[in-house]
Amino acid sequence: MKNKKKAMRWCIVILVMFYLWQCISMRLTVRGTSFPEEECMLYYIVNADGMKGLGHSILMLVDEEGCGTVLSFNGMQRSLIENLSGKSGVGKMSIGTMTKEETEAFLLSGDLCMEGDQLTDNYDMALYRPITVQEYEMILEQTAPYLEAEEKFAVLYEKWILEESVAKKAEYKQELEQMGQDESLLLYQIYSNNCDHAVRKMISSVDMNMQEYMDHAWRMTPNGNLKAFGKEAENWRGMALGKQSFVERILMFLVSF
Repeated sequence: MKNKKKAMRWCIVILVMFYLWQCISMRLTVRGTSFPEEECMLYYIVNADGMKGLGHSILMLVDEEGCGTVLSFNGMQRSLIENLSGKSGVGKMSIGTMTKEETEAFLLSGDLCMEGDQLTDNYDMALYRPITVQEYEMILEQTAPYLEAEEKFAVLYEKWILEESVAKKAEYKQELEQMGQDESLLLYQIYSNNCDHAVRKMISSVDMNMQEYMDHAWRMTPNGNLKAFGKEAENWRGMALGKQSFVERILMFLVSF
């Protein structure tokens, strides 16, 4: 029995050491470079302590004038418990815009201050690269299916709220439930199409490195995916946004799965 306990302790120690080695090997360093000023920019950004420490991803596009457009996909139809149980539902694609000055301030501080889900929060790390105007437009076009599903849900939800007939109200509620399971729609599913999946899908529409990464990506968290992709994609650059708290630094280091 003592030998079994000792062996178990050694197994735990080895596993912890292996995981820490993985965390160290995945640490992102700040890789800066200058890009032509006339180009647009693409940012893959993570809030390390978002979603209870698992992280939250957003995408930011910066046009030729330096103005930023932020895209953030979140669950809307389901509660947190329902999401965690694996239920899919219609999500919300929040879109916010900033002036050149506001965009520069955000990249310096990490503080995002706009209306919309996850558009008012502190963000910590970003990968970025230049894109053409055409690629900028292509990424914005990728939001259309998300917005269409959201609009369809909003129209039906309003009918359900305003309906006075009990029978008709029950019918609308059933339609809402069916919509949340409609595989023809781009639904939010916390394990297979969450905020990070949406960001990576939009990026992959213009970036071959992300397309290749998506083919074999297995990590579950935004933090883990950002770090793993950053290690593979050498043409992307990395930067810290503002000053990270102790907790944020720990999460950025430890959350690698």
